[in-house]
Amino acid sequence: MVTESETPGIVNVKGNCVFTGEEYQCTVPLDGLKKWQNGTAIQQAMPNVSADDREFLISGISPAGWKSTFG
Repeated sequence: MVTESETPGIVNVKGNCVFTGEEYQCTVPLDGLKKWQNGTAIQQAMPNVSADDREFLISGISPAGWKSTFG
């Protein structure tokens, strides 16, 4: 689920980790999210978003889920 944050141009993306089932939320720039959804590589669309948060957006795996599954 995507919701607006208090900061203009920034949104919160929330969902459950596909491995742990626990809720995870990350904050990303709206323009970067739109660019990624329209086909730009996520690293180019959101270079300032952490690799952990980008992974969650791509796969639904939270940092905790990644650590518990892959070490």
